[in-house]
Amino acid sequence: MGIKKIARPINKAKNLFVKWLKDNKATDIDIYEGKGAEEWDYYRVVSGFIADNLITTSFQIWRGKIKINYSDDENRHNDMTIEEFTQMIR
Repeated sequence: MGIKKIARPINKAKNLFVKWLKDNKATDIDIYEGKGAEEWDYYRVVSGFIADNLITTSFQIWRGKIKINYSDDENRHNDMTIEEFTQMIR
């Protein structure tokens, strides 16, 4: 199975998070796309400010394993699944 097909669900979660940031009037939204690192199948980091709260989420596929890490000024959640992450932001 190609990486594009494997990455589709995590990319959808990333896009949902960007929409969530915009819906919550986030400013300074930044999307970093990891390129050139051959060992990563997929690597994106999205960050933005809601008021003075910096919210950062990394979306990763490493050797076929999906992992999402979320942090803000008060919370940190590591190794989340796509389902756990989408439930959290809904």
